[in-house]
Amino acid sequence: SSSKKVIYINEEDLANLPDETPVYVLSSSKDSGKSTAPLLPTPSVNSVSNGLSHNTPLIPFPLRAPILSSPYPAPPPVSQNFNFPPPCFHYPPPMAPPNAFIPPLLIPPSMHLLPPPNVMSPTSNPSDGQQEGNVIIILFTLFSFENDSCPYKEDYEQQHYSNISCTPAEEFFEKRGECTYGTDLMSDLENRFVQYVLKRREAALAVLPPVDRIRPPLKRPEIVERDGGTPIRLSKNCRKRPNSLKGSIPSMSEILLSNSQSEAFEDFEAKAEQQKMEVAHKEAHPYRLHPKIWHNEEGEYNSGPACACKTKYRIGPLHNQFEGETEIPRCNLESNNRDRLYHYRIMVTPTDNFFFTKATTIPHNGNDYTFDGYSIFLHTPIDDLPPCQLLRFNILYDLYHAEESFPENFTVRALDMLTEYVFKELLELLDLNWRPYGIESGCPVVHLLPRFVRELEDGSSTELLSTNVILEHWMNQSQLPLFQPSDLLNIRRIANSEWSAKINDLRGTLAWKPGAKPPAIRIDQLDRISSESSSTKHSLRSSPYPFLVHMTYTPMKLSLSRDPQYKSVLKNYLKLQYLMYNKPRISPEDRDQLATLKRKLDQMDFEGVHRREITVELSCEGFYRTGIRPDVTQFALNMASFVIHIRCILSLKSLEKRLGYEFKDKSILYQALTHPSYRRTDFGTNQDHYQNTLTSCGPRIIKYGDKLRLYKNSRKKGLTKMFSVMSMLPKQREERSDIYGNERLEFLGDAVIEIIASIHLFFMFPEMSEGSLDHFRQALVQNQHLSDLALRIGLHKYLLYTHSVDFCHDSTYIFARSDAFEAVMAAIALDGGLGAVDRIFGAVLFGDDPKIHQVWVKIPPHPLQAQHPKGDREWVSKVPTLKKLFELENQLGIHFKHIRVLARALTVRKTGYNIYTLGDNQRLEFLGDSLLKYVTTDYLFKHFPRHHEGHLSLLKNSLVNKYTQARVCSEIGLDQYVIRREDNMLKISNISEEASGTASSRQNVKNKADLLEAFIGALYVDKDITWVERFCQVCFWPRLVEFILTQEWNDPKSRLQQCCLTDRSLNEDPELAHYKLLSSSGPSNDRVYRVGVYFRNQLLAEGVGRSLQNAEKDAAAKALEIHQNVFKQLGFQREVIHKRYSEPYINKVLTKVQNYEPSFVEKFVEDKSQGEGGNSSSLESSSKRRRIGSAKDAAICHNGFDMEVEEDAV
Repeated sequence: SSSKKVIYINEEDLANLPDETPVYVLSSSKDSGKSTAPLLPTPSVNSVSNGLSHNTPLIPFPLRAPILSSPYPAPPPVSQNFNFPPPCFHYPPPMAPPNAFIPPLLIPPSMHLLPPPNVMSPTSNPSDGQQEGNVIIILFTLFSFENDSCPYKEDYEQQHYSNISCTPAEEFFEKRGECTYGTDLMSDLENRFVQYVLKRREAALAVLPPVDRIRPPLKRPEIVERDGGTPIRLSKNCRKRPNSLKGSIPSMSEILLSNSQSEAFEDFEAKAEQQKMEVAHKEAHPYRLHPKIWHNEEGEYNSGPACACKTKYRIGPLHNQFEGETEIPRCNLESNNRDRLYHYRIMVTPTDNFFFTKATTIPHNGNDYTFDGYSIFLHTPIDDLPPCQLLRFNILYDLYHAEESFPENFTVRALDMLTEYVFKELLELLDLNWRPYGIESGCPVVHLLPRFVRELEDGSSTELLSTNVILEHWMNQSQLPLFQPSDLLNIRRIANSEWSAKINDLRGTLAWKPGAKPPAIRIDQLDRISSESSSTKHSLRSSPYPFLVHMTYTPMKLSLSRDPQYKSVLKNYLKLQYLMYNKPRISPEDRDQLATLKRKLDQMDFEGVHRREITVELSCEGFYRTGIRPDVTQFALNMASFVIHIRCILSLKSLEKRLGYEFKDKSILYQALTHPSYRRTDFGTNQDHYQNTLTSCGPRIIKYGDKLRLYKNSRKKGLTKMFSVMSMLPKQREERSDIYGNERLEFLGDAVIEIIASIHLFFMFPEMSEGSLDHFRQALVQNQHLSDLALRIGLHKYLLYTHSVDFCHDSTYIFARSDAFEAVMAAIALDGGLGAVDRIFGAVLFGDDPKIHQVWVKIPPHPLQAQHPKGDREWVSKVPTLKKLFELENQLGIHFKHIRVLARALTVRKTGYNIYTLGDNQRLEFLGDSLLKYVTTDYLFKHFPRHHEGHLSLLKNSLVNKYTQARVCSEIGLDQYVIRREDNMLKISNISEEASGTASSRQNVKNKADLLEAFIGALYVDKDITWVERFCQVCFWPRLVEFILTQEWNDPKSRLQQCCLTDRSLNEDPELAHYKLLSSSGPSNDRVYRVGVYFRNQLLAEGVGRSLQNAEKDAAAKALEIHQNVFKQLGFQREVIHKRYSEPYINKVLTKVQNYEPSFVEKFVEDKSQGEGGNSSSLESSSKRRRIGSAKDAAICHNGFDMEVEEDAV
């Protein structure tokens, strides 16, 4: 084929070109890339983007329509303010004679893309290329269109106006009392809009064969139930999800995996084949505009049915079911219903990609009214509505409402017609339904008004365009074809500059072809001659009409980035890069393999079989004007999400009614019900419909945000992310996290439910042993039980999650319900304190049985408190053992009202029953363990906002493990006041004297940890949870800084495994270090173990310990120390800390922690003595819990740890 050349040309040289020269505008003169290479490949024969010169036969219009009279009556009279001539023919046009050329609706599919053509020097003579007949002139520097070079308004902010007025429209509206009503003239305008606009598609399809006659309906196979009724499905990482619940026997999961692995892959292959059938079925639609432009069909994604959920799980907001919604009485259609509607203006921040330099405007009375978003009318006020956060284009948008004066000149019927025209007829959002589920009558939940405004001279007032003007303008525009048939001959003859001026107002607007799929597309360029006709001697595409050029994208699911082979090669390439970075020595084989993978990626990208960027060319015949630009599209698409947000928040009122609690901050409850998977599917409608419409009708040039900056706080996977997050010190003040979803709330809710259950069981069953209490607690907090409680209060009707294959599993949905229940309990604790959680949790558990509920609610006092309700301090002077505890109270600064409660906390097992303590400390240890976990979890949740639940778990484990507890126990001296029986008397001794021989060192750590937990339980029983919080603030929280700076949260065994995982090649299976027992010596009660750690069959180090676990930790620590030059991962871990904090600061802080300087400890102490509600987190019980009495017991809260620290530095 003949070669094509590209020449850059400016406006001055344009007039010298012959009129028949094909000119194709790709970008403006302000394009930064114009001096290097063209932005897009040269237009080809069959598609402007595919660069081929093959002669594929054209696909004509599937079936000819019979010769019928036009289904439309005469067009309406045109307003005097209308600038265009009246239309002279209507769609569909009459049939041409038998020998006449019929422009095709379908264009042959594009083939492979060729590389960009060679760029010709700007000084080249255009006439030489035109004489050769094989040069396509691509015009880069012809005009400077603002909507190409900088389409969006920089730093634009929506203005708040104090005065709002409507344009005068006395002929169309009249005031009757409080409301405004439409006149007969307005009613006639609405009727004409329905006839000429809204029924346009129906009339166009009436003269064509039905779709089902040309394309038979697709028969989908039914889902095959396996594994006891659960279909086998693969998750996104191609791993089969186990069908057993959390906490089931591991062997059962292994059995399920082994027995059904082959069936799972067969099911995966069947799903892939089914997807191909779905795509082929959609491609076979007879009225598609172009094979590369994707359209929407009701209830379907691009690759099949929109919903993969089981029938029994098709509930909740994602299935358009909002709890509490009922039929709304119909508004007066010919009135603005000011007496029953609430008006709000919808605003967005930031405004990037929403407002453009060339906005949609409507001329009226010599002024231009510019599109300024939407107003929303509701039947219920939404004063407490939290902002709607939407993630679009790597930018996090906030959509919020603002109150404004109620506009006057509109009717509800006009609003509904404008909404139907924009959302259904143009944007093809077929799955939108804003009425309550199952209700077809009555009013929709919302009414929308497109705002066209003109700012008045005073700057604080604005004039809103009346709806009659909008209706009339859009109706007149829809009657105008892109080009009048009478102008076709003149179009060929005018100069290029005149042609460009003629199409200037059309570029960037939406063109409408009723009945086609999709019905509307964005006009990116208009060409008089097809680009294909200049590269072929005889053009099959010759048409009297100009050609509409549209730049689009292949759907992501069908593009190269989703091609399985490309994804596999790309994953291996990135994986090998990371592994080579962590290897001590890079082999030549690794370098060759990396180069091979790179060549494969380049080759696949060059071939472009599934290339996303597509440019198509269509005949303008049958297309009509709309006068609408992508700013209306952008706002309309996101209004769908905002409406869903409103309906979700309003539905929460019914949940609050069920719980008997009204949230002060409803955004916490909304977050508790939001699954982490929901963010990317929060489109308010079918997500593929959103993407298709955005591609066809949205802005062509989009400003994208910084993806790395956006996701650095939300990403939670990977070793690099883990070490970066875990190097952050706690915030001094409580701070709300920006992490999306309910996972962090679920982490807190787990501790909240556990502490509630532990407290009630502890006091309700005073004689029950610790083991039995633990069994009862596990029964209350297990996932299956929490899932049942979620069903009891109807949480499944409010859950926000994604349509995914994973939610076909019963187990996945059970986990989602139980996690949501825990998150809701955490939300209540944050909003109203533990007292509110206690009341609601008890009502959910036993609310249907009043007798049992009373037992749960009325907590009895501790037996020691019941004997002496006013205290037992008089026993101190009578019992020598208790008298010695007075020294411990003075040492701690805590004086117990019931000192025998403290004595019981210090009484170890095997002491037996006695009249002083009435038992040992095992039950208090059970209570203290839950208290410590809850208080720790609450602190971590509030002061580590950037940590995900996994990171928080690592910090919590480092604080509540037995080694940290034993250390605290020794430092405050509890181990010196152990009460045990000796010679039939109670005596106080230290822990080391409790057992004889060297075996005591083996038990010391656990015994000290148990002693501390029992002391915390006694502190709660005698005081309240505020004292427990203060104790942890002083004794535990400062240690977090040491754990973070020294990375002690990461134990040696875990660090060694992380190093082993990164030290491998691409195709090498991950190998972990393993431990072998080398020898053991000593008696059974004092045995010493020697363990070796091996990696790749080589001994790394040996360790010794009193237990196998301690010996393995010792071996791992020695291996890391000996081989630190081999494991590069260790150096990376240390670099993370030293990059964030300077060495002098680290040493300074560690010295303060080790010396326990009071000024440093005070930074962790919060003053909670003044608040009784809110986040006080206390259980009300007059018999056993009280607040701190005076403010003098509280320490001063400082603003930060040290002014030298920059916590946000990365």
